[in-house]
Amino acid sequence: MKTIYEAGDVLEAHIVCGMLNAEGIEAEVAGQYQQGAVGGLAPRDFARVQLLDERDEPRARELIRTYEGREDASPREPGPGDADPAESGRLGLWLLIGAAVVFLVSWWTLSH
Repeated sequence: MKTIYEAGDVLEAHIVCGMLNAEGIEAEVAGQYQQGAVGGLAPRDFARVQLLDERDEPRARELIRTYEGREDASPREPGPGDADPAESGRLGLWLLIGAAVVFLVSWWTLSH
């Protein structure tokens, strides 16, 4: 296996690994469990993304370059399949209300 990316933290390593996997490149995160063993020390070289097949390296490097330049990309316009933020907020409110009703009914049933 070849290390293709050294991430700043485990979360970023999983993001890059997932991106590569979504593009059909087999990769995995290595060293993620070592980070917890060192406590408060600076996490260096603990979150690495490794390729399982080194023949994927050129395409993987190209994808990683695109990922690293993500701040320069202009924000994309919402598409037809994107959720409306206001609608997502309403759904969350209804789910919260539903959970409260289930909780109250359960509590009332158990107390009587």
